Amino acid sequence: MATYLPTSRANRLWRIELYDLICITTAPWLAFALRDSRFFEPRLVSDAIIYSGISLVVGVNMLIWSGIGNIISRCFSATDSYYILRTSFMSATVTTLAAFFITRLDAIPRSLPLIHFFVLGSFLIVGRVARAELNKPEKIHHQKFQSKQENIIVVGANHIASFYIHMMDRLGGKKVLAIIDPNPRLLNRTLVGRRVIGAPCDLPHILREYKVHGIEIDKLVVAIDRPELSQTAWECLHSEISSSHRMAIEFLAERLGYEVSSARRVDAARQPEKNSIADNSPRNQVYWKLKRIIDVIVAAFLLMILSPVLVTVALGVRVAIGSPVVFWQRRIGRAGAGVFLFKFRTLLAPFDAQGRWRIESERLPPLGRFLRRTRLDELPQLYNVLRGEMSLIGPRPLLQVDQPLDVGSRLLVRPGITGWAQVHGGNVISPDEKKALDEYYIRNASFWLDLKILIKTALFLFAGDRFHALAIEQALGSSPFCSCRLNFKAGEGSTSC
Repeated sequence: MATYLPTSRANRLWRIELYDLICITTAPWLAFALRDSRFFEPRLVSDAIIYSGISLVVGVNMLIWSGIGNIISRCFSATDSYYILRTSFMSATVTTLAAFFITRLDAIPRSLPLIHFFVLGSFLIVGRVARAELNKPEKIHHQKFQSKQENIIVVGANHIASFYIHMMDRLGGKKVLAIIDPNPRLLNRTLVGRRVIGAPCDLPHILREYKVHGIEIDKLVVAIDRPELSQTAWECLHSEISSSHRMAIEFLAERLGYEVSSARRVDAARQPEKNSIADNSPRNQVYWKLKRIIDVIVAAFLLMILSPVLVTVALGVRVAIGSPVVFWQRRIGRAGAGVFLFKFRTLLAPFDAQGRWRIESERLPPLGRFLRRTRLDELPQLYNVLRGEMSLIGPRPLLQVDQPLDVGSRLLVRPGITGWAQVHGGNVISPDEKKALDEYYIRNASFWLDLKILIKTALFLFAGDRFHALAIEQALGSSPFCSCRLNFKAGEGSTSC
């Protein structure tokens, strides 16, 4: 189950429900019964016992690995169903592979693993849905505190409206009667049991019809973003609100403390300006498209070749540093999008087993220092490359607080595991020098330059970070953003702009 938790609080709870254990045990036998009842005969039952035994061992491990036993039953959701189906699929697949190596599956029908998957997934989901219904708390009714029920019409048929309607149904006291939406294709369709009865411009007629039936609408709740409504639709809403002295209007996004449209925009101050990067954009567009294909092939190959190293490092981190083995951090990637960057964990938790605070100097153990020096802690980022969030070579992704206001062309391309700046100074050069080196790479990226960076990366893993004055001077001299000069003192360089 994909969870993002702070490292010091990410200790997993190994929990297996009795119901899940029963499902794991009975699912393969039911699959045999559905496929062919002859497997219960003496001549075939031994094959069924072997398959079911493997299924039990694999299933228990999958339950522990996935953590689905930690799902709160009374709040079961569609997302939880996805995790259960994924666990069931993995359990059936691994069971089939293990049984193949042991028995070659000579007597097992090829359709049995698929039946096993459907039976196990269905059992686990149905059981949780049933428990959710049995443990469903009673609605909290507020009518006794109110003189009458408040009637509401929601504007906009979307996820926000769905959450709002669910919340009102749970709390009681306020009743969502219907939905209006500007999209004509949604007319007469339902959302959480409420029908879309018209468009915003139909509101006067809708209100009059409700009034004929003795129902007064007390509030309009707008769950739609402002740009999604035409000016005419807004005028219809506002004119009807103005003519009614009783009906109120509430913008749900503002009530929750933010604007939907603002939430969809990335902070403009952190985004690259088109005019500022027009002259600094990548030139070899063909290679940048080919680069993604190379990234996927090389990353997949490295993951296979380095899998023993990954397992060894993971076990070492688990024993010497603790769980979770992988540390994550949200950084800024291409076009300002957030990237969850993964690394092997190198620091001990802020608190020890007795709850005492560790000082910073005590948090970096010898293994963590070794992983940082050899850059082995960066290996999980190969997964980021496969996901398309990163590249093997490119500007290193930065934290939001470290992102410069003048980002230049850094956000035009995918961030990289290594890059031109990392092999020409890394941690011993200034932010301006890193920026210039990154922009130099973006303007001059090619297969041979990437190959050169990979070779230099292998060399600097042994030699460490070193200041390369000529490369920095070349990058600064070709940068269109500033003119910098190099000052040399005792063999070290620095820049001033």
